[in-house]
Amino acid sequence: MITTDTAYSDPGGDYFTRLNPDRAKNRALDQLRKMGYAVTLEPLEEAG
Repeated sequence: MITTDTAYSDPGGDYFTRLNPDRAKNRALDQLRKMGYAVTLEPLEEAG
């Protein structure tokens, strides 16, 4: 910001989820499995 003379732009709390959604999904699944849950995912139907 000092060297480029630009304002800070916060990428948001979901930045890493938007950046790599598959990795975020797999991380969440792994955490649930480590807590002892069997996890099955089904895609939601598109609302329209």
